[in-house]
Amino acid sequence: MAMKTYSIGRDLNCDIVINDSTDVISRRHALLNVTPSGKMTLIDQSSNGTYVNGIRISPNVPVPVTRKDIISLAHVAKLDWNQVPKSNQWVKYLIGGIIAVIVILAVIFGMKAINGGSTDNPEQPTTTAIQDSTLLKQKEAVRLDSIKNVERQDSIKKAAEKAMQDSINAKKPSTPKKPATPKSKGDDKSKDQKDKKDKDKSQKTKRTIG
Repeated sequence: MAMKTYSIGRDLNCDIVINDSTDVISRRHALLNVTPSGKMTLIDQSSNGTYVNGIRISPNVPVPVTRKDIISLAHVAKLDWNQVPKSNQWVKYLIGGIIAVIVILAVIFGMKAINGGSTDNPEQPTTTAIQDSTLLKQKEAVRLDSIKNVERQDSIKKAAEKAMQDSINAKKPSTPKKPATPKSKGDDKSKDQKDKKDKDKSQKTKRTIG
């Protein structure tokens, strides 16, 4: 939709006619431009001046204005804003909605590019694959910690059992060794007689064979 321009003056052909019998207000005193989004600019084209909130504006220079501003035409009459048609607000809302949708789509595609990149490239890992890999690593770390804990508990248990056994052994009374029984002279004599008999027997056998 194009910008709308409203002519303001005492000429009956103006869009907004200002009644002035003194002819101080020009036939075509000012122009009011309204954009589709509702923004407005005022252009002075008069001989006796146009004032915005008491300040005279320069001729033929667009000045931004709103419906809250007081527009005075040569200090003779004030612009009645009720005579100015309101802009189509739906256009403003539509433009705002389109901008919001564009921003949201840009954010979504930007996040996809950061997290996983294009899904057409199999070499780039997706967010789900990264999460699965991280989960597997966490599970493996938990499993290794569990094994280490079991081994540590076994070691502690064995050390405790050994300490208990050592304590029990320390409390047992030691058994005294039996003293060696001394050999009597009779035993030595019997042994000598036996050795002598074996020697005589051996000599007799040699003689018989010879």
